[in-house]
Amino acid sequence: MCDAHTLASRALRYGSRLEHGPAHTEEHRRWSRRDFLTGLGLAAAGGAFLLGGTPVKTFARSRLLSELRRLETDRVLVLIQLSGGNDGLNTIIPFNDDLYYNARPGLAIPKADVLPLSGDLGMHPSFEALAPLFSEGHMAVLQNVGYPNPVLSHFRSTDIWASAGDSDVVETTGWVGRYLDAAFPNFEEAPPEYPLAVQIGGGSPLLFQGPSANMGMSLLSVELFDRIAETGLLYDTAAVPETTYGAEMAFVRTVANDSFKYASIIQEAANKAGNAVEYPSNNPLAGSLAVTAQLIKGQLGARIYTASLGSFDTHANQLATQGTLLRNLAEAVEAFYADLAADGLSDRVLIMTFSEFGRRISQNGSGGTDHGAAAPMLLFGDGLTGGLYGNAPNLSDPDETGNIRYEIDFRSAYATVLQDWFGMAPETVAEVLRQPFETLPFVRSPLVTGTAPEPEPLPQTITLEQNYPNPFNPRTTISFTLARTAPVRLQVFDVQGRLVRTLADGLRPAGTYTLSFDAEGLPSGTYFYRLETLDGVRTRTMALVR
Repeated sequence: MCDAHTLASRALRYGSRLEHGPAHTEEHRRWSRRDFLTGLGLAAAGGAFLLGGTPVKTFARSRLLSELRRLETDRVLVLIQLSGGNDGLNTIIPFNDDLYYNARPGLAIPKADVLPLSGDLGMHPSFEALAPLFSEGHMAVLQNVGYPNPVLSHFRSTDIWASAGDSDVVETTGWVGRYLDAAFPNFEEAPPEYPLAVQIGGGSPLLFQGPSANMGMSLLSVELFDRIAETGLLYDTAAVPETTYGAEMAFVRTVANDSFKYASIIQEAANKAGNAVEYPSNNPLAGSLAVTAQLIKGQLGARIYTASLGSFDTHANQLATQGTLLRNLAEAVEAFYADLAADGLSDRVLIMTFSEFGRRISQNGSGGTDHGAAAPMLLFGDGLTGGLYGNAPNLSDPDETGNIRYEIDFRSAYATVLQDWFGMAPETVAEVLRQPFETLPFVRSPLVTGTAPEPEPLPQTITLEQNYPNPFNPRTTISFTLARTAPVRLQVFDVQGRLVRTLADGLRPAGTYTLSFDAEGLPSGTYFYRLETLDGVRTRTMALVR
């Protein structure tokens, strides 16, 4: 067994600091190798496919996901992993604490640059995009989040967060995928029609892992993704040579097509809806969240989505690196929130960040910080009671390794999500998390156990109204309604089917639109106007009378 999975890998683990030299290099070599294997689909059951160039992994078989499905809540959780150990002190900043500036003479954020949240705490200036969300009550900060006996190994601590286990217990299953057959015994005979959890991009392979293999799929290129969009199949079984080798290839492709259960369902959901806002370019998290928004708005049915943003292991040159990463996080979340709000979904989706650990209080000699312990968690959504939870970090009373002491157990955040957000029974929550944990009051309207609401009937996807006035001369108005963001084409044709005018052609958010049609110069007669979207086509007639 790797020594990172023994009781020796604790807070004083040699290799957790830059100054440990070769031991620290070895820590990163093993951590990077694990991420590499995960990216190939070799470190976890299930697979991944590309959606718009972004890898997507789906999961179905787990006790927790089955419980969530049984509750029939339409609420969604989006987990964002900040891989590498984000420095919490430079994220939520105690700008009135002299100990902060004394410990970080070259790293502390100047007080004048901090975005204030309260009298003593503020956000990193790169979080400017998030300031409106906090001021409007749509952002919550959980302070000093961690766990007893913290571990400073990247992958061991990541496993602890993913499994919700104690630091001296090595778990082989994740908190989201703890129990597989007990609550869904007929899985083999009656598998679910849609995935219940979706991993987009990188992330912990343990998070959704249950004792048995998860349902998943793999697409290794954009070309394969495009093929599914066109044919609903992963591989073309006809485009093979007319040889024995070709027949064998066709057989293998047929088996592969049959194995990837959710490919067509994922693609169908993605095609139902587009993004109502423009996401930041050159921002990997923004790309993942754009895909997530498409799948949520496309009514995939998944309860949990995960995405990740890496490179937070800032042992050196932290100021520039972390500033860029936090800006990517803030701008991606702001765009995602606005995208959901455009379709009236921001009250159904809870966004929660986590990182495997924070950083030490004092800066090191390389313009960075070494592996630490407690750090803040951030939450976003209309369903939150926003604000600060917990106390400011107590920098005058660090633990024996120079780290911030934890105040909130991260599993209390998980328990709150499971019980208050999803409406799961407390006893089931205790099973999932191995033991009971206190909940926190950040969910604005907790669901009462067993009374999760039935999803409301979806509105008619598109409507096209009769033009007014009708008959008309020479101008009339045409109104249509979209239930979700979608590409739209509205065109006018004459009775011979010839195109007269294109009134709309492009992506439009959900809502009602009224457009004007000017028939100046056209002869009297009957005309057709047609609304075309991914959800169908509507056509009506109108009469031009001179």
